[in-house]
Amino acid sequence: MYKCFFVKFQLCSGSVKLYSPYLMDHESNPDMPLLVNGKIVFFKTKNGAVNFMRNHFRDVSYNDEPAYEFDTETFIENIRTGYHRGVVIDTLNIIFDYLSAIKTENYPFFSRKVIFDFADYATFHRELEEYFQCHSQPSSSELINFLYWFSGEIAHHSILYSRRVLSEIIQGKTQPLPIQAEQSFLMQTK
Repeated sequence: MYKCFFVKFQLCSGSVKLYSPYLMDHESNPDMPLLVNGKIVFFKTKNGAVNFMRNHFRDVSYNDEPAYEFDTETFIENIRTGYHRGVVIDTLNIIFDYLSAIKTENYPFFSRKVIFDFADYATFHRELEEYFQCHSQPSSSELINFLYWFSGEIAHHSILYSRRVLSEIIQGKTQPLPIQAEQSFLMQTK
């Protein structure tokens, strides 16, 4: 069974906020955003995302905690200062899950192994600055460029929720949720 969180993406210096249902299953399925035809579904409001998920996916539980925040400015500040490495780790994990969901294998600036090694280091060590002193890749500026590239990549592979998207979801084009069970539920409620 999936547990649903909501990731808040703050774009354009925080003036634009979009919400993405983020599905986690600690048993067998990978963590990933809600997808339709390989595109990440974004909502204009958190309430819109919550209501949509509750109305159409009954086999999903919800966490009442605040959404994860994907804030580029906070990530950049913490890469530069190393102050809150937890922010860096959470952001990188979300990036990895979203890139995996849209099947992006090749990263610019450095290899996947390099960024995964950095994420492993940040998970177990407090001082990010020591990593940058001992390793040539990724540099802090490369990580920042990687973040901007990621923002463009998900923008390219996303759709904003609308009634048109709803019909595609109901027709079973959503992955990886067990939509067949939801289709029968929706048919019974009509």
